[in-house]
Amino acid sequence: MTERLAFYQALLAMIVTTALWALAFIVPLMVPAASALDITFGRYFAYGICSLFLLWRFGGVRFSRADWLLAAGFAIFGNLLYYALLVAGIRLSGAGLAVPIIGLLPVTVALAGNWRERAIPWRQLGLPLLAVFIGLMLVNLSRGGSFGGESKTSLLGLLCLIAPVVMWTWYAVANAAFLKRRRDISASAWASAIGVATLALTLALFPLHLIFGEGATSIPHLFATGDVFLVAFWSTVLGLGASWGAAVLFNAASTRLPVALTGQLIVFETIFGVAYVFLAEGRPPAPVELVGFALSILGIWLSIRILQGRQK
Repeated sequence: MTERLAFYQALLAMIVTTALWALAFIVPLMVPAASALDITFGRYFAYGICSLFLLWRFGGVRFSRADWLLAAGFAIFGNLLYYALLVAGIRLSGAGLAVPIIGLLPVTVALAGNWRERAIPWRQLGLPLLAVFIGLMLVNLSRGGSFGGESKTSLLGLLCLIAPVVMWTWYAVANAAFLKRRRDISASAWASAIGVATLALTLALFPLHLIFGEGATSIPHLFATGDVFLVAFWSTVLGLGASWGAAVLFNAASTRLPVALTGQLIVFETIFGVAYVFLAEGRPPAPVELVGFALSILGIWLSIRILQGRQK
């Protein structure tokens, strides 16, 4: 009974994680005057400052040099470079191609995680993953357009879209393996370590945003209009909620759930994100989107049933 309770607690933690991650979908609508990179730098700055304070105030865990190097790797490939390449891929090849490729993430994480852990027999994993993937495609393509609508696909753009999927798949699987191996490091301490590494990288890269990016024009405009306070507020919400809080819950779930299931649960990020947009737009979901939600949830439910059957 205790193991089952811990399983459902981890399941709930992962669902709340995706609800926090999905805040990133709605924040740009709250601050239309800010560029995507303005919000990104603000988010990771808030995440890093919060992490630095918590490690100083409540720290006690001693991280080795290898731990800090891994945290830096996760900060690069799981946060900053992931987002930068995603934006570049969308600009080079369009959202119509980006949507189905990034939509592979729940499937790739589940496959890579199951290859490492063998938590679910391969012959039983196919149907749940197919349901999750088809459901996710229905939801995303209903909002992002069709494949045929994009005519500017380039090889570089395609590589920029595939790379984030590979990087975040590695991050999810490697992060879970590290936490399951290092039980002496808590979920919150590890989230804070990654946050500190992210802060260092954010501070190092921010001058490039001012010199070569949109920062030279967008940031002075935000100060001139007073929108900088709104950006600071929502960046803090993302930094504390979608980054630090979500990282803690994701780490906690990763230590208790098979990565094959954790990967599939990432689909809830899209479900929550689209739901938030529904609320902002004041409209109900379309029938095809409801079917997509139902298929994705069905796939996750099938995986849970398989895992519970193997634990009896």
